[in-house]
Amino acid sequence: MNKLIEEANALLQGQNFSYAICGGFALDLFLGYESRVHGDIDVLAFWEDREEIITYMQSKGFLIYEMLGGGKVHRITDIRMQEKLRKNIFCCTEDCELVRLYDTEEPDVYRLDFQHIGLSKLNYIEFLFNEKTEDEFVYIRDNRVRRKLEKVILEKDGIPYLAPELCLLFKSTDIEREGYQQDFELTVERLNEEQRAWFEKAMEMLYPEGHRWKV
Repeated sequence: MNKLIEEANALLQGQNFSYAICGGFALDLFLGYESRVHGDIDVLAFWEDREEIITYMQSKGFLIYEMLGGGKVHRITDIRMQEKLRKNIFCCTEDCELVRLYDTEEPDVYRLDFQHIGLSKLNYIEFLFNEKTEDEFVYIRDNRVRRKLEKVILEKDGIPYLAPELCLLFKSTDIEREGYQQDFELTVERLNEEQRAWFEKAMEMLYPEGHRWKV
């Protein structure tokens, strides 16, 4: 098990919010081995828990930034003053080597230059917020795509992670990114019949004109 993922889980577990490791690390948890080097730690969370997550991560010494788009981010220092553009937030420490920030003319707004060099310690976590109903996960990019909540978050050695078919669905929008094709090839053959059928149906809905990953 990757040490950073164990540390991230230890940091987040026991709080009053749901979360799941997602991205490449989630696929590694599903596969049972570290398939490749991953640049950062992504965590799935839900919009209703956003402020609690921000407050908690601040209490642990992290600086909190919300994505604004266009390469800009806003530092959240006061929970009452947020842009809330329904984008991700990332949490980092002062010594985080992945993040370079440059001042803009707007207060607490910075231009972000992200360094794709990989994490050496747990000083960066990005939260990817999604919607849910009482019993369904709602795919943020197209609310027609839904999954029963009990099938969305799986667990390996006490670590919650996003189901592989959903990880692949998120990755399907950027398949030219380094490592994503490998992620697909290693994972798709390991899906069970039900997971594979759901993934196929979701891909047909999202890409009616075809996609390289349609199975």
